[in-house]
Amino acid sequence: LTGGVATLPVAFVTALVSAVLAGGWLIARRKGATLRAMNRRQSMSVLLVGALGSGLVPLLGILAMTVTTASNRALFQSAYPAATAVAARLLLGERFRALTYGLIAVVCAGLVLVNLESSSDIRLGWPFWLLSATLPLIGLSDVIAKRSLEDISPEVVAVGRALGGTLILALALPWFLPELLEGVVRAWPWLLAAGTCMGVFAVALYQVFDHTEASIAASLIALAPLLTLALEALTLGVELSALQWAGFVLVLAAILALARRA
Repeated sequence: LTGGVATLPVAFVTALVSAVLAGGWLIARRKGATLRAMNRRQSMSVLLVGALGSGLVPLLGILAMTVTTASNRALFQSAYPAATAVAARLLLGERFRALTYGLIAVVCAGLVLVNLESSSDIRLGWPFWLLSATLPLIGLSDVIAKRSLEDISPEVVAVGRALGGTLILALALPWFLPELLEGVVRAWPWLLAAGTCMGVFAVALYQVFDHTEASIAASLIALAPLLTLALEALTLGVELSALQWAGFVLVLAAILALARRA
């Protein structure tokens, strides 16, 4: 993005590389036949989940990063479990204790603080609202996955999500094909690296959930913004104000508490 590549090409190429890696991993494990074994309802559900969670959500995040920092986007990503909990409460009728409501409120307050420029300026820019829009989309996609895909193995869901995200972004291909070709020529190493990271993350995430407790895996995911912030500070010179640091800490602490209560 800092090199001038448009948002749609970035989203499409990274999603495509991620889908190829996830699909290759599934084939390497000799589980490719499980994709063909899904019925129509399951196929449509997994593609819808992918279109929402791996297509529209990354696109909105990339659009926001044309102005805001990658660590801010990563912080919103760490809040996805809270969004899923709210969606499950509203759509599935799942219940949780009063403390959980309080922790979700702390997450929201922390996200607001991180996106305030100063204590005297209470305005929130459009990147905040764009990233906020990803929360209900993730919550909805996770609820759909829970209702429709419980009997499908996690690795198949990972591949289906990647394919769904790639397909929904490919619908706009006729309008951004020239920009895509230009972007690939200009920044292909970065696009390949970003897509590879997404693919490895998708594969590793389900491996972690298969071999450890969900709360531990969620805790590791919640700490990802710290790594993103450290890399941004080293490579791009990103700095946070005291107010933003307070919000950052609030979000991570609340997410870790939510994960341990899951």
